[in-house]
Amino acid sequence: MPRRPRPHRLAVAAVAVFALAATGASGCADDGADDGADEPTGEVLVVAPDVAALVALPDGGVRYGERRTGRILDVAPDGGEPQEVARVEVGADGQRGLVGLAVDAAGRTFAAWTGPDGRLVVGQVAPGPVRLVWEGPASTDRATGGHVVVDPDGNLVIGVGDLLDPAAAADPATPNGKLLRLDPDGPPGQAPSVVSAGWNNPYAFAFAPGGALWVADNSPGDEPERLARGDVDGRPTSITDLPPGTAPSGLAAPADDELLVCGYVSGTLTRWAVDADGSAEPDATLASDCRIGAVVLADGSVAYSTEDAIAVVAGDQGVQ
Repeated sequence: MPRRPRPHRLAVAAVAVFALAATGASGCADDGADDGADEPTGEVLVVAPDVAALVALPDGGVRYGERRTGRILDVAPDGGEPQEVARVEVGADGQRGLVGLAVDAAGRTFAAWTGPDGRLVVGQVAPGPVRLVWEGPASTDRATGGHVVVDPDGNLVIGVGDLLDPAAAADPATPNGKLLRLDPDGPPGQAPSVVSAGWNNPYAFAFAPGGALWVADNSPGDEPERLARGDVDGRPTSITDLPPGTAPSGLAAPADDELLVCGYVSGTLTRWAVDADGSAEPDATLASDCRIGAVVLADGSVAYSTEDAIAVVAGDQGVQ
């Protein structure tokens, strides 16, 4: 009988919070988000429960996706009523649903989601009708991944978790535990190229202004969660262990020497300073109510999602 995979921290936390939301309960154990004076929080931009993906817009607004409904909406820089941009049909049990959003230089919006059949797919969702770009693997209720970004060359990069089969992460023929590069204009049956392999659940990653790809990787069981480069030698490099119980769910890179990591379980939005050798140290806490996502807006502020809203905080503030 195959050994049962150890639970992934982000997956377990996500299932627990989704269950609480479904029963009308609020809060999360060890979320670090009590109303203490020393715990910074952002200014609410819009009330938005169930946010699973965020992307900054050139005008200073935010485009976001709802995991369980498959809706994609815009909110203006000064808030107001969100406007629906697109919608995809999702299967949303476990960690499934709409899980990734990206906007390219031409203004096209791409999303990653799990369809009703459970398959992870990527498609252009706006403007115009939905056009599939990649038909990926069958998803699992944990460790599916699905975060997607546009790389400096205009390609799409998607992170796929180990799909509860850690051994497959070392197999170059599988998508498990890998960052994959997709042609945004390619057919659904395209074969992606591997950017790097050997990840657990790379749900949080971003390109720095200079082109470096940084990843905050979730871990199974008691293995350390890690902050690492994802574009060197095809494997995680420049590895720094994250504090236990972070469950990274968002990462932004405002500068080549600065990273922002959102922790689903810890609740913290933390600024990390990156040295020339690739090592990183926590510098300051920007917010204590972060759940998923971290994107740098046009004015340098940072948007992130709480349990029931999207909030904005100044990127240069924080407490040690």
